[in-house]
This record gives sequence, C-alpha cells and structure tokens, in this order.
Amino acid sequence: MGKRRITASGLLRLISDLGDELWHDTKAEAYRKAYGPKKVFSLDDYFPSVVEKVTGNLMRKGYVEKVEAPEGIVIKLTDKGRQKLLFFNLGEIQPKESVKWDGKWRMVFFDVAETDRDKRDSLRGYLKKLGLKQMQESVWISPYDIGNEVRYLRELLEIPHSVKLGVLDEIENAEDLRKWFKLD
Repeated sequence: MGKRRITASGLLRLISDLGDELWHDTKAEAYRKAYGPKKVFSLDDYFPSVVEKVTGNLMRKGYVEKVEAPEGIVIKLTDKGRQKLLFFNLGEIQPKESVKWDGKWRMVFFDVAETDRDKRDSLRGYLKKLGLKQMQESVWISPYDIGNEVRYLRELLEIPHSVKLGVLDEIENAEDLRKWFKLD
C-alpha cells in the first residue's frame, strides 16, 4: 500500500490511539507504538512532509506539544487536544431508537446568542444526529433518555446555561409524536 494523506483529525486520533506519544525524532525509535488490539495506522503509512505540516499546525493551535523524553523528543496530546478529539468523536454519536421507550418525553430547548451561531448550528446538527425531532426552531424532542448526551454537548460546546433539558410524563396531542417516532 502506498503513502496516504493525513488530516488534523486523523493525526489527533492517531496520537490518541498510540497512547498520547506520537513519535520520536530519531529514526531508530520512530513509530513503535502503532500496535494494539485493533488495527492502527502508523506514521509510516503517511507522507512525512504532510505529517510534519499537520503536526506544526496542531502545535500552533495548542493541541499537541513536544516533550523531552529519555528516548528523544516526543509529541504528546494536550488537554486542549483531547477536547478537540472529543469533537471528532461526536461524529460517531448514534440515535437511541433501539432502546425500549419508558413512556417519558425528553425536551431540549435552547437560547444560544447570535454571536455563538456556530455553536448553535453544531448543537442542532448533533441533536438531529441523536434522533431528536424539531418541534420549533429551538425546541427538540425525543422519547429516549438522551440526558447524558445533552449534558456532554452543552459542556463541550461551552454553552452550559443556554441549553435546558426537560423530562415530561405527558404532552398534549402525543399521538402525533408517537407516530413521528414510530412508537405505536
């Protein structure tokens, strides 16, 4: 297999998979941590110039740092990098439609300022991906327990006071909602 290109998200995931240590600057020590229970690409699979460029960009943004180690210089994931990696992992969020309905409705409503439009749009996208249905512009509903996911999203997007979650025993005209979520 030939060399591959790597993106910032790909490099952050690779660093995470390798246990935070990416590589050592010496050729003899390079790329040793790419083995584990699942297939992980090593840096040998990527163009060195692209890895260098992406690493430089990640360092400038504060996602990775160079650290002196006995075996040489090591690139490590920072706390900011771990948080950014969580954003990339949000892409794997799944709806909970396979879970049995407990008879309660979860309503998410939010008021995110226009200055935080990107955060608001991201929140809407993730709510949709979680399987929530939009009742009004800033009101979403789900029959499934999505409390942990909503708390995670509002902290990650740094809008903890702008997003509220209500658990309701009853909603008027719930027949429409039951059909919407195919609960009948």
